[in-house]
Amino acid sequence: MKKKINVILGCFGFVAILACSGNEGTKVKKEDRAEQPSVAEPAAMLDYKTAGSKGVGTITSFEYKPFDAQLANRGVELFVSKCAMCHSFDRTLVGPSLDAVIKRRTPEWIMNMMLDPATMLEKDADAKVLSKEYGSPMISLGLKQEEARAILEYLRERNSTTK
Repeated sequence: MKKKINVILGCFGFVAILACSGNEGTKVKKEDRAEQPSVAEPAAMLDYKTAGSKGVGTITSFEYKPFDAQLANRGVELFVSKCAMCHSFDRTLVGPSLDAVIKRRTPEWIMNMMLDPATMLEKDADAKVLSKEYGSPMISLGLKQEEARAILEYLRERNSTTK
């Protein structure tokens, strides 16, 4: 009897594994969805907020490019080591939740905040409001521009999966 039960449970486990692994090929990538960009708007721009404050700092424009998974992988490493102690995606920690941040803020604003939070907190109206709301100002992370861009690409990836 025990042997029969073990065989049945083993079969159920095997079927469950097959069922779960078979779904991977049916996932629809964001760029494959029916929602296509208009002629005037490149696909890469659809992920980001394109209008609004660019913040105050060295980043005054942003080149919209297709998603770069390798850059996002570098960004997740940097996020974990530099940002995760104060920011999360599913809840507020010391700083605001970053869920859908790329829909709320322009890429220039986000990068300026990462690169020079002191200037942003002194001169940018939105950053001042956030500082008052959270009570603990963002500190300088000592990031280089390419590191901030990598974190932004990770935010892009993360925010595109949390709709």
